[in-house]
Amino acid sequence: MSNDSRASSLRETVLPVVVLVAICMVAGLLLGMVHALTSPIAEANAEQKAQETYASLVPEATSFEPVACEVEGCTAALEAKDATGAVIAHVIVAQSKGYGGQVPIAVAFGPDGTVLSITTMANEETPGLGTKVSGESYIGQYVGLPASPATASDIDLISGATISSKAVLAAYNIAVEAYEEVH
Repeated sequence: MSNDSRASSLRETVLPVVVLVAICMVAGLLLGMVHALTSPIAEANAEQKAQETYASLVPEATSFEPVACEVEGCTAALEAKDATGAVIAHVIVAQSKGYGGQVPIAVAFGPDGTVLSITTMANEETPGLGTKVSGESYIGQYVGLPASPATASDIDLISGATISSKAVLAAYNIAVEAYEEVH
């Protein structure tokens, strides 16, 4: 094989590899730059949505201050304070495994330990079945309960969405445990 044919063969195999590597490097660099630009915006949006959820649970609160909580499954524990700085409620965000993934809930406990309000948060449960746990007929059963563990005999589970219902119940019990730790 002559030098010209070797050089031509080398060019035919190496050049495409070099071009592909260069394209990958440029694409990776651009993706990294886009991520660096958009991640602070995404984080700010997530924080705003969380604050809106807390405010919907305790509308009379003027601030929500995080408190340390070591309970597994508790993703946030906050003191809801009024304009004078007095604690008027505790908001606990907890999650448990459902059919489609984690099922997070947020629970507001009053000073006496009763559930003031509760809401489900974004989850991946089956549309039409598992998402029924967000309905007032199910989630509303928790309002007024004392801060003590609940069982399936205390709450009417949703037929056809038993796994999702039990996930909310388990998340509620995690929230109760977290409330007991932080209040």
